[in-house]
Amino acid sequence: MVGLLTVAVGAAVLAGFPGTATADVRPAAAIVIPAASATPEAYVGWLKAKADAGDVDAVEFSKKFQALSADKQKKYLEYINDRRYFDVFAKAVEGEGPARTVMASGDVVVSSGSDSSASGGGAPSASSGDSSPAVAQARDMWATHWVKVKYFGLEATKVTVKTSYRVRGTNTIKVLPGTAWHKNYIAGTDLTHTPVDEWISAEPGDNAHSETTWTFEWWTGIEETGRHRVWADYSGFKGGYLKME
Repeated sequence: MVGLLTVAVGAAVLAGFPGTATADVRPAAAIVIPAASATPEAYVGWLKAKADAGDVDAVEFSKKFQALSADKQKKYLEYINDRRYFDVFAKAVEGEGPARTVMASGDVVVSSGSDSSASGGGAPSASSGDSSPAVAQARDMWATHWVKVKYFGLEATKVTVKTSYRVRGTNTIKVLPGTAWHKNYIAGTDLTHTPVDEWISAEPGDNAHSETTWTFEWWTGIEETGRHRVWADYSGFKGGYLKME
């Protein structure tokens, strides 16, 4: 999401991921910043308001932010108010393997990755004829692709898209409704997504796909969008990407 999520991507714990890139980017002074992230005190107040509004993760995030040193709290606010880090988020890699980009001497890490697992199985189907053996059992599976950005190890922004589908043997026989969700702790911004589309690709790929488009709106009124897709088959996750529109 080079223009999609200035949010958080990646964590220092992701060291060792293939496709690692390093960028020596230093935050520029923000000309216009939202009042909610002008000072550490204001930011903590903003997080409390999110918690009061029902964000169950905001309380723990606030504790982690307040545990940073005073210098790091100030630097954190500089980072989230600098759109150049957002742009790197929007450029998250595509492909089968995870990737990470390290910036600001390791203070900022943007990363992408996936999760995949069978979620259960259905009853086996029987072929016609009493003497015919039962065919392969159908089972439901899912896979996700995510992109996130972390500042000082705090996951400020993360977007995830998920495909759910049914397979029998090596064949994808049905794609189930896809889903997408996010977290975002960059004050003064708004992150939304379109309804998730899903489909099965033609053979021999035979993959279940889910896709949505994220819109990240800055307090300055600038909007950036990115197309987020994940696909998978009977073996699990096959690929995913986040691309700027």
